[in-house]
Amino acid sequence: MAFSDLKSILPELSTKLKKFTRVGSIYTPQGNLQFRLGSSFYTLDGKIFKIPKAILKKEEDVYLPLDLVEAVLLNLISYDVRYQFKETELWVLIPKEPVPKRNLNVKAIVIDAGHGGKDPGTSDPSGFFEKDVSLGVARYTYLYLRKYYPEIRVQMVRKNDSFVELEDRSKLANQVLQDTRDVVFISFHCNASLSDKAAGFEVYYLSQSPSTEAARETALLENRYVGKHKNPVVSQIQSQMLSSVTQRRSKKLAAAVAEQYEKALSPEIPSRGVKKADFSVLRGSLMPAVLVEMGYLTNPEESRKLRDKTYQKKIARSVIKGIHEYASSKD
Repeated sequence: MAFSDLKSILPELSTKLKKFTRVGSIYTPQGNLQFRLGSSFYTLDGKIFKIPKAILKKEEDVYLPLDLVEAVLLNLISYDVRYQFKETELWVLIPKEPVPKRNLNVKAIVIDAGHGGKDPGTSDPSGFFEKDVSLGVARYTYLYLRKYYPEIRVQMVRKNDSFVELEDRSKLANQVLQDTRDVVFISFHCNASLSDKAAGFEVYYLSQSPSTEAARETALLENRYVGKHKNPVVSQIQSQMLSSVTQRRSKKLAAAVAEQYEKALSPEIPSRGVKKADFSVLRGSLMPAVLVEMGYLTNPEESRKLRDKTYQKKIARSVIKGIHEYASSKD
């Protein structure tokens, strides 16, 4: 996308480009994003981020890949921008209503145990299913929250080995949001690979531009059980544009959960970092939402740990600590 087109939509954006070093920056009072022409890296708040495509210059305009456009919307704009990438176009709704800075309190948590019933998810070589691991961790998370945070409303999407459509999971979460402000959504899953050496956990937040090809493939795998029936209300929710404020908070929640997970379980289950992908169960949720790939069931060592109730409890406690860190931070 040409920067001049983005600036016509968001006139508060400013840019500088140094001719000889080819280093540029896009900035607002909210922050400063720096890049180098021809590079597929950018920096924000002192951190380096990689994107699939390079930033280019054609004639007198700088062309930004979609990942960089999304980074601008999430980090440099103070108000809530509704956006959606449509093939080669960016659709934007700009209400320009400032979002006040505040503590990110959490008053309700929706816990989604991935898969269930006729949808077993992935499995290890012995036939132990992902749906059982996700339900086990979800139950421990529920129990710990009820014990230590009785003031917080906690809702489980499924409490047993039952099948719930992906769109119904997000619909339930949004019903909680109607009743209670400051809701977060946590979805538990296990990863799989053709290689039994693949290892580690990942925490995802929603994006139309996956961080890696592997992230895109993981999303495709988790999205495969979208039901045949279409609820018109849910379809309308899922077709809505993404909210830059909700995305920013989801990213912050994912980082907090990943940090606490790594503290509790690494190096036994190493960190593969925070990633982004287009998960159906996250897309329908209208609150900060993350999906936790707890480890690889196809890895014999990690499968043994993921089946172990002691490890399941450690995972649950680490995720709760991550939610606590998120809730205690500033927007």
